[in-house]
Amino acid sequence: MSTGHFLRSVILVSEKAAKIARAIRQEEHLLSLLVREKKEDEKNQRFAHDFKTLADVLVQEVVKHDLGSEFPDLVGHICGEESNEFSCLDGETICLTVGGTEEETYNQLVRILGNERAACTLAHLVHSTAEVDLVIPSCSLSTDELAIWIDPIDATAEYITGGSVEGEVAGMFRTGLPCVTVLIGAFHRLSGTPVLGVINQPFCQQFSDRWEGKILWGFGRENNLTSHILEPSLPQTNKLVVLSCSESAEVKSRLTAGGFKLIEAAGAGYKLLCVALRLVSAYVLSKPSTYYWDTCGIQAVLLAMGGGVVSYSDALRGEIIPLAYQKGKGTEQCCNESGLIAYSDRAVLEEIVMLLK
Repeated sequence: MSTGHFLRSVILVSEKAAKIARAIRQEEHLLSLLVREKKEDEKNQRFAHDFKTLADVLVQEVVKHDLGSEFPDLVGHICGEESNEFSCLDGETICLTVGGTEEETYNQLVRILGNERAACTLAHLVHSTAEVDLVIPSCSLSTDELAIWIDPIDATAEYITGGSVEGEVAGMFRTGLPCVTVLIGAFHRLSGTPVLGVINQPFCQQFSDRWEGKILWGFGRENNLTSHILEPSLPQTNKLVVLSCSESAEVKSRLTAGGFKLIEAAGAGYKLLCVALRLVSAYVLSKPSTYYWDTCGIQAVLLAMGGGVVSYSDALRGEIIPLAYQKGKGTEQCCNESGLIAYSDRAVLEEIVMLLK
């Protein structure tokens, strides 16, 4: 199967996911369902999950449906963060899937939401098409060797809260909608090596009351590596490291002592995206708080650029071991339990490891 064909399909489904995410934020009757803080006695008494969960699940099922329909080899090998089961208090369980028709999808959504207008809008979006104007190169990559990890809406808290707060670095945000990403990564089933990634940033730029997104992608196999960045990047030697707000004081102290400037930002996917865009030199995380769905796609992009994502704990022991992937059996089994260091330049990685040892 041509990589150009497969890559374009992944890009298109990521854009459909971004389109759904933007619509929910922009359609008042959908947004009210998303952001309303529900007290216990306000929740839909038929369902244990509310609309916040549904937004993630719906995007995830769209990716599974569209890619699985076009590439049958991938059916059963597309994994996501969210369970698609919605449990009812009366014991009934609904597994949300994309129907064969818009009406079938609507019938499922209206049972979950109890809101005909919202169900109609979402079903229409699910069965709509997305368009992107990109020139996609091709090279040989067989989908029968691949599996996929999806994070449908990374930085869900930022997605629900909305807004944006620009950081001290030009073009980088610390919180808000720009930190939201749709993450899709393909990896080799046997080796666990990520080979293709598409990162869609649905809320990259705001124009009046409208948001526009941007897409970053990369793929590679052996010596054939390709990446695509849609905006200029800062110099590689900017000595900036992005961290989570919960990073340890010791890690911060060692990096600062080595001359690095630190910045905190929301969203694992967004922090990794900032590394690929070279807005920062690296992303350091000493804790087991990311998962396969967070890192698979962007790791493929970084590999295509000559960088990567490696285990934090192993690197400090002197072993530079790239993260590897498998199909998930549960949240614990899908955790990057040794932390991570993401980088776009090997020299930066070596400098950071020396400081942290």
